[in-house]
Amino acid sequence: MKVLMCTDGEEYAEAAIQFGGRLAKEMNADVGVVHVRPPIAPSTRVQLMTARKKLGEWDLDLPGVDYLARANKILTKVGLTKVRASKGRRSHTFRKGVDGATELQLEGIHGENVRFRLREGNVVDEILEEANRGNYDLIIVSSRGHKGLSRYFVGSTALRVADLAACSVLIAKNIREDDNFLLCTDGSPLAEKAEIKGAEMARALGAKVTILSVAEEETGRKGAVRMARRAEMILGQMGIEATQKVRVGRPSEEIIDEALDHDIVVMGASGSSTVKKFFLGSVPLKVIEYGECPVLIFREKRGKISLDINTA
Repeated sequence: MKVLMCTDGEEYAEAAIQFGGRLAKEMNADVGVVHVRPPIAPSTRVQLMTARKKLGEWDLDLPGVDYLARANKILTKVGLTKVRASKGRRSHTFRKGVDGATELQLEGIHGENVRFRLREGNVVDEILEEANRGNYDLIIVSSRGHKGLSRYFVGSTALRVADLAACSVLIAKNIREDDNFLLCTDGSPLAEKAEIKGAEMARALGAKVTILSVAEEETGRKGAVRMARRAEMILGQMGIEATQKVRVGRPSEEIIDEALDHDIVVMGASGSSTVKKFFLGSVPLKVIEYGECPVLIFREKRGKISLDINTA
């Protein structure tokens, strides 16, 4: 498994790094941490080109390096990265021009690769490019946790990454200490895969698991019960004990209400929507917008995508 974590140096982003580090450690995952800085003015670029010729320790005065340095400290604290370097590796040296980024590579505590990468440009474009180049399975992108993000949709990095990524995305907001997973199922093949992936993560973190199925009307309750039982059986075959819950009402509202008693919501997404279609009609989007806890949108990995999001 490969996990890409995004940071802008803010406190909420560093909480997401801490969670992602714990998850990656328990799942023996390779990790990338990326910071994307805005394009630099030509006058400043000359100074930075001179600085890059002297790439060295973490204290290098290069915009964005301090954010990656703090991410490294967080990952070391959770036990993912080693305090000292492996033999024969220049552990604290950035390299330039690596797949369009400036990179530092370390070794994880179990031998995994841990890469810290500095990119420049449009934040969404660069995150998606990094995820594509690195063939990541999961992107963790943080959000401040404000409600009603649709009001700021054009500028919402988290929402645009969730919609456009070619892999699963965890929108990390209001991270809590406990790890109580709410797996949402509608009986579809994608929802089943989301249940399995969410259950694997929950098991790695030693978390409790609740399966939620929602019927839009009372006449659909029996079908919702069947879907929840089926999901429980699948998890049982994995050796994971789960609790079932069935609710009746509008799916997004019922999931948001149930999630108040949980720490992470796991849902499936078709991955075929455009930003506009996703914005107007997606249950996952509404849960991301108005829910108060992190949301893992599971998506089957697909081929590289066009990054021209300005036309969406």
